[in-house]
Amino acid sequence: MALIDRFGRTIRYLRLSVTDRCNFRCAYCRPASGLALAEREEVLSDAEMVRLAGLFAGLGVGRFRLTGGEPLVRPGIVELARSLVALPGVEEITLSTNASRLAELALPLRRAGVRRVNISLDSLDPAIFSHVTRGGDLAAVLAGIDGALAAGLHPVKVNMVVMGGINDHEIPAMVEFARRRGVILRFIETMPVGEEGEEAMGRFFPASAIFQRLRDHFGGAREEEVSGPEGSGPARYLRVG
Repeated sequence: MALIDRFGRTIRYLRLSVTDRCNFRCAYCRPASGLALAEREEVLSDAEMVRLAGLFAGLGVGRFRLTGGEPLVRPGIVELARSLVALPGVEEITLSTNASRLAELALPLRRAGVRRVNISLDSLDPAIFSHVTRGGDLAAVLAGIDGALAAGLHPVKVNMVVMGGINDHEIPAMVEFARRRGVILRFIETMPVGEEGEEAMGRFFPASAIFQRLRDHFGGAREEEVSGPEGSGPARYLRVG
């Protein structure tokens, strides 16, 4: 049995939002005043989430990504990951995180069966990082990236939301950071969402401008085709010299 959408595509990948809570309030994601959060009884328990994932796995969905909010603020996230990994038909459990708690949880997650992570990192400047995340600690995130690498999570992908006039000047520095750490860097365009959508559009920095910045700084760059799970999304891959 397979799960097929109305366009005839077979669904083999599912994102599981395990919490709507987050310890950051990134300017492009949440309003400064915060969001109305679900009551605890409205959130699926671990047992309910494992049962739901098992039903999808029975329909041929083998790859699951744990997201939020920030998934690492959910109590018992390591045990939840371990239970999901043990389900028949599950091929891979991955994680999207702001990495603020990853330094302490990377090794337990790896031992539980999580194989790779996507990490949000929008600036290498502590002041800019704090401004964008409204109080986030850059040092904790960098420690989380190092913890993921040390734990053997692979690949580690770092996502940078590029905002004109805020962090676009850091594009080359982020590339050098990714090279030194051996991580995959992905640039994301700002999207007009939430109460601050109009302001976000004022910071919009298109992919074409990002590519041109890379070509200007590094003296050449070329697009690459990537297949398999790493290339299953809508991303365009660019290799700089």
